[in-house]
Amino acid sequence: MLAAGLWGAGGVNAQSSEPSAPGDAGPGSPEYAVGRRTISITVEPGRTLDADIWYPVDASATTGVAKSTYEFPGLAYTSTVAFDSPPVSSDGPFPLVVYSHGSGGLRYVSAFLTEALAARGFVVVSVDHKGNTAIDELSGTQGTPQQVIPLRPKDIRAEIDAMAAASADSTNALAGAIDTENVGLIGHSAGGAGVLMTASGHDGVGADKRVKAVVGLAAYVDPLSNEEFKKIKIPTMLISGTLDTTTPIKTQTEKAWKSIPADPFYRVDLKGVGHQSFSDVCYYEELIDAKPGLPAALVDAVKSRTDEACAPKFLPITTAHQLIDRYSVGFLERYVGNDKAAAKWLKPTQPKIVSVSVKN
Repeated sequence: MLAAGLWGAGGVNAQSSEPSAPGDAGPGSPEYAVGRRTISITVEPGRTLDADIWYPVDASATTGVAKSTYEFPGLAYTSTVAFDSPPVSSDGPFPLVVYSHGSGGLRYVSAFLTEALAARGFVVVSVDHKGNTAIDELSGTQGTPQQVIPLRPKDIRAEIDAMAAASADSTNALAGAIDTENVGLIGHSAGGAGVLMTASGHDGVGADKRVKAVVGLAAYVDPLSNEEFKKIKIPTMLISGTLDTTTPIKTQTEKAWKSIPADPFYRVDLKGVGHQSFSDVCYYEELIDAKPGLPAALVDAVKSRTDEACAPKFLPITTAHQLIDRYSVGFLERYVGNDKAAAKWLKPTQPKIVSVSVKN
């Protein structure tokens, strides 16, 4: 089930090669420019993970600053949105969001979303979950789902701890910028399992009480027990695609919907959306087509993903991304950023495409 994996390319409209505007179908126009920097986070001895941080930046601080480059081997590209390490806005502290990629993904697999969150006033952190990344898949070093998925709560807790330490360190570039007592989690596929397990507690790692809300995107929920489902009571949202054959609504979303007592609990079903619509695989396909002579393994890996996002039967990827931004960003603004006005972005829109259900 998880072998389909995830890939990403940030802030790019795959059809027009222009930036996707987070505000087009979501919570207003971006309030900030976006900065990005890369660090390392040590989870425990022998487990150090590469991490990206996206954060709000005042537009005036971007003058003369280069755009950030995503260094995927063979497919490096320059973001149209994120700048390379400008100073963080002094408007903070900003609430924190942890993004967890899917199996066979990377920390920036959904940079269209992580960049949108930073533009709306969140600090976002995401690691490469070692043993479960695209690099591991291509190099044959990946672990089994049973080995790697239970590590997600440890990784996520370490990310929150690292951001708290950075904010408390007066010499750090993000000093004073992060509110780690108001944390949201968002994860795709296996990352959805990871964030839900962090909210419930799993495999000896207790629930992290700093987490105020959780979002699962095409979430893979089988690793959670019924007892763990019952422990998830914080605000929760599941966003799923009706054409997802990797984590189908019937076997994954509905299982969680029946079992989790979250208050409130939002379920958003997007018609015509597939498993890879939550990533930027369609943009990677364009990069592949524009760069002949790439290694066959890389080409095959990317092309195999496009069957669940880019074919004509799917909702256009720009529309899918705008809707994902609308509901996930709006939800996190409401329940992590504590902005009651953001609730208006959680109402149904485009009823032929979107179904929204709520339990309180």
